[in-house]
Amino acid sequence: MMITINEDNLFAVIIKGSLGLVVFLTLGGWALFSLRVGLGALAGGTIAIVNFLLIRNALQRILGQPSANASGYAQLRFVARLSLAAVLLYFIITSGWFSLAALFVGLSVIVVNIIAFSLYSAMRAGG
Repeated sequence: MMITINEDNLFAVIIKGSLGLVVFLTLGGWALFSLRVGLGALAGGTIAIVNFLLIRNALQRILGQPSANASGYAQLRFVARLSLAAVLLYFIITSGWFSLAALFVGLSVIVVNIIAFSLYSAMRAGG
């Protein structure tokens, strides 16, 4: 069964694709290398996906607010999201339980999926 990707389901497709890629990287890293590699991919992928969800949530709220309130809300959410990610990454990096290379690979799952779906869309459109 072929799933059509359009503007209505693009966000869901990116999230599902990213979750699948995180599972693949986690299990593959653990099976082929070590538990540290699997944990690194899992931690990075989880942070990337949660960050992506928080950005979408914030954008939906910002677009629904009057323009006077939107600027301050956007700045507050941006700083809070970045601070939370920084604290999590600090503890992950300093703990020694996670592979740093796998963490970086996990952090890039959203970007990889967006590029893959962009190429897929271009190929389907004949470009």
